[in-house]
Amino acid sequence: MKVNLKTLFTAFITTAVMGTFTVNHAIAADDTVKEKVSEAANDTKRAVKKGARKVENETCEMVNGKMKCIGTKIKNSAKNVGDKVEDAVD
Repeated sequence: MKVNLKTLFTAFITTAVMGTFTVNHAIAADDTVKEKVSEAANDTKRAVKKGARKVENETCEMVNGKMKCIGTKIKNSAKNVGDKVEDAVD
């Protein structure tokens, strides 16, 4: 099970990074297009972080059980909310 989860996580990260790379290197002549590209890159970055945290939660739960991973889940949820707030401020 660990190999499949690790492979899935690696594929997700690779896809997200390639998408970010493509979006960041798009040539934009207009400021509004540049802002949209930047916002899309931030959204992709936030999604990758959220996905990584979800994988961390699931892995912890498989290895240690639900009760021992509550702290990790709360911490990761707080980080997800913090990322959302930070993105809203920008």
